[in-house]
Amino acid sequence: MSTYKEIKGFKVQTLNADPVVAGTSWSSGGNLNMARYTLGNAGTQTAALGFGGYAGPPAGGTTGSTVNTEAYDGTSWTEVNNMNQAKGHGVSFGLQTAAIFAGGYKDLNAPPYGRTVFTETESWNGSSWTEVNNLPKSLYRTAAFGTSTAGITAAGATGHPASDNSESYSWDGTNWTDGPNVNTPRSYQMGLGTSTSGMIIGGYIQSPASVVGNTEIWNGSAWTEVNDLNTARRGSGASTLGSTSEGIIFGGSTPPVTTKTEVYNGTSWSETADLANARMENPGGSGVGSLALAFGGENPSLGELTATEEFSVSTVADTNLDLGQVYYNSTANAFKVTQNVDGTGSWATGGNLNTKRMGAGGAGIQTAGAIFGGDADGGSPRYGLHEQYNGTSWTESTDLNQGKAYTGGAGTQTSALNFTGYAPQRWALTELWNGSSWTELNDMNTARFGAASVGQVSTAALAAGGSSGASATADVVESWNGSSWTEIAEINTGRAYFAGSGTPSAGLVFGGPSSALTELWNGSSWTEVNDMNSNARTGVGGSRQGTNTSALGFGGNPNNVNTEIWNGTSWTEVNNLATARGNITGIGTTSLALAVGGEPPYLTATEEWTQPSSVLNQTITAS
Repeated sequence: MSTYKEIKGFKVQTLNADPVVAGTSWSSGGNLNMARYTLGNAGTQTAALGFGGYAGPPAGGTTGSTVNTEAYDGTSWTEVNNMNQAKGHGVSFGLQTAAIFAGGYKDLNAPPYGRTVFTETESWNGSSWTEVNNLPKSLYRTAAFGTSTAGITAAGATGHPASDNSESYSWDGTNWTDGPNVNTPRSYQMGLGTSTSGMIIGGYIQSPASVVGNTEIWNGSAWTEVNDLNTARRGSGASTLGSTSEGIIFGGSTPPVTTKTEVYNGTSWSETADLANARMENPGGSGVGSLALAFGGENPSLGELTATEEFSVSTVADTNLDLGQVYYNSTANAFKVTQNVDGTGSWATGGNLNTKRMGAGGAGIQTAGAIFGGDADGGSPRYGLHEQYNGTSWTESTDLNQGKAYTGGAGTQTSALNFTGYAPQRWALTELWNGSSWTELNDMNTARFGAASVGQVSTAALAAGGSSGASATADVVESWNGSSWTEIAEINTGRAYFAGSGTPSAGLVFGGPSSALTELWNGSSWTEVNDMNSNARTGVGGSRQGTNTSALGFGGNPNNVNTEIWNGTSWTEVNNLATARGNITGIGTTSLALAVGGEPPYLTATEEWTQPSSVLNQTITAS
């Protein structure tokens, strides 16, 4: 009988537990039995409790709120005794065996409709819920932390319609007592810690409407503002049993819904490993700073979630995970491999451009993008307008020296390259952006417009195809080395109005008028590979910061919303754009992209693509 080494050339390591990602990581846990969000939470990563929340109609009869309670043992969720009152968005804290759920509200989805807000408090003793003394006022969308005999709730919304509240209350196991006000009234914030040392983080201010990253520390007698989150957000989850020296928050809406996770070290917040599943609307959160649990929540594209994820920090004793590692888990009696697993991507609304346009050049990433040039009305004038994106909104910056449409771009927000274009003649001009101004550099060899742009930096780029004076569609390709353009091997099929991804040594071009063609560049020649699924992709957008093995293509005329992902071999259709459009500007990577502008009609709309991914240990099956 042959050994694995004889077949594959290497031995398989035997481990008694799955390896973990060095540093911090999220891994999949057992799913909730009931998908829901705004649920209450208590406990640790291996002994958690989730209760109440919104499960969507028809749960609870005429209301989407539920009384359902589930307990987690580190592997799976088990249904236990229900609460007395169906509600969500309440005040929750404690352990799996002793928890509190107070306030909150329920929405009615049938006559008489409306919302009911509560002051009632329920106490969990490990087997059943009992009504105890009420809150002094109705509270919901609030932060809380502590134990079933010593808890704190701070800020949140009160009344209906909602108004921000600054009051805090302490719970002693029997009664609620009014305490000092927080510094920033808000709702949808997160909380963690103990009754004498805790914190509230982030949230939402009703007027003027804004998402905040404010962090306040509670020392048992007063609230003090400390360093803000890196990413302001509302409706996140938190390690509620964490501390003011080691805490973690995750997910929420920035907007849009996010996978971002941040850890607190007693002084400041740092970004760490992302969730696999973007989630918002106060997903369940429990555990301590180094071992947290995320469960439930909502994703606008997927609805209520059952997904559970476990956060961990590797130690010296851990076997750290390497991508592509093959091993045998002797405890699970399973043959496994570690691999990158992509989650479900989706588009969300971003900030609008200041000037509607199509056919603009672009550069940068989703949170630091740039757009320049473009056509605003299908005729004159062609614009040299330059705008920059900070992940939320667009700001006008210094214009190009020559305005043009159907123009190319490469590089970053602070170091961008612009080339080709039409206004009304074909242009060979090249301009470089240094973060403050545009400078003209050496011209291209062939003037044209509608070329595909390939390049992640301003010192190395390709301009492929386009429309030139010599022919309606050119097959010429030029390479930029930071100072001049050189003609290189031609693409197999000349065309214009298509997209590119990758680098001058490993590029990809795809789409075009009535075309789904895809060509791969290996640094010396172009090879036709598998077509896109959707044809007629004139003016398709692409993730120009992607690679030739991982790219995103989206939109195109006529009236195309299709989004497709390239995996190095073939295209797969994924979630569509919200707005059909062509001559669209694509910015960013395969997992974090922007779709900007386009037509018809001429648009200011920006959409943000997010696709979560994580390195996971996967069981190898026969299929």
